[in-house]
Amino acid sequence: MRIYLLANQSVTRQNQLIMKHYSLLIAIIVAVACGSLHAQEKASLQPNASILSVLQGTAGKTVEVHLRSGEKMGGKVSQVNENMVHLSSLTGAEYFDAFVDVKDVSAVIVRVAGR
Repeated sequence: MRIYLLANQSVTRQNQLIMKHYSLLIAIIVAVACGSLHAQEKASLQPNASILSVLQGTAGKTVEVHLRSGEKMGGKVSQVNENMVHLSSLTGAEYFDAFVDVKDVSAVIVRVAGR
């Protein structure tokens, strides 16, 4: 005597389908976990580092800069030259950009891992 469940499939066939779905789910979870571990970077300080070199190294990344006036400003580093840094998509003011004098920057905060 065979017991039929949903869609007239046997218990064995349904168990196989369930295991396939769980295996696929586990494979996706492992792929995402490995990808995020691989994407993490470590911050390192070079002997001749300066605010300018740190900003140039973070081009294309989202940072927060602390200015000598005490103000904080966050955004994506679009361009950096000897005198200015262009921050786009400012945090809290996404429709605005900022052009900041590199001499006014006292600290650069960069997120390096998904903690």
